[in-house]
Amino acid sequence: MRIRSSAVVTAVVAVLGVAAALVVAPMLSTGANGGERGEGPTTIRSTLAGQSVRLSLPGPEPKGVVVWFHGQGGNVNDRVDGPWLDALRRDGWAVASSEFHSQSWGNAASTKDTRLLQEWAEKQAGAEVRLWVSGSMGASIALNALTHGVQAPPCWYGVKPALDLTRMDQVPGGPGYIRRAYGGGPVPADRNPIGNVDRLPTETRYRVVSSKQDEWVAYDENTQPLVEQLRSRGADITLLDVKGGHADPSHWNARDLVAYAESCAGKA
Repeated sequence: MRIRSSAVVTAVVAVLGVAAALVVAPMLSTGANGGERGEGPTTIRSTLAGQSVRLSLPGPEPKGVVVWFHGQGGNVNDRVDGPWLDALRRDGWAVASSEFHSQSWGNAASTKDTRLLQEWAEKQAGAEVRLWVSGSMGASIALNALTHGVQAPPCWYGVKPALDLTRMDQVPGGPGYIRRAYGGGPVPADRNPIGNVDRLPTETRYRVVSSKQDEWVAYDENTQPLVEQLRSRGADITLLDVKGGHADPSHWNARDLVAYAESCAGKA
């Protein structure tokens, strides 16, 4: 009987060992929390200047790097694993994101975050940044980085861009977050993106996804002046008009995003 009991215990331990190995294996193969990089999709996580960053890789040789700028209330993981942004990874792109000091609204700290993230992501991916993608508040981070010395990407894709920081009264909590982002005082003139469109690089191609029914970020105060001023300077900027309010799902058009990314990779 003792021999039988020992045999049973040994078998149970072996089975548990196999089960444990099966649980651990996917974590290593996906590179979770800085795990080993394999041939398939990998997620690399790190911290840069106190901000959490991550890089989602499609495999060992991505087409290029896409930098994602989250909106108000977002974080380093915002939308990255969802169907919209993950469509880029499935198409062969590496997608990088940062905490960007949370509700930073394009302040100086977020510009530093952008520079550090871009350099780190290119080194990790072994590929160049080809496209910046932003959502709402994230547009203020991205465009302020462009006007404050961060290396410009070939392409920018802005969804419902929030650009006039002096007119965000309809954004829930927006004015308060903006005041805190700028030390309690007014937004400096050189940090209000809509007032600095004439400083944006015309070598970069632009695409905007926006709705005239947006009740939080007014189309005629944000999207319209951005498009008109860039066009007047000879920049390549296109517009995808969608319907509904600020939260309408039509803004997150994965097919349009992937097609635009492909054009930025030099493909038709």
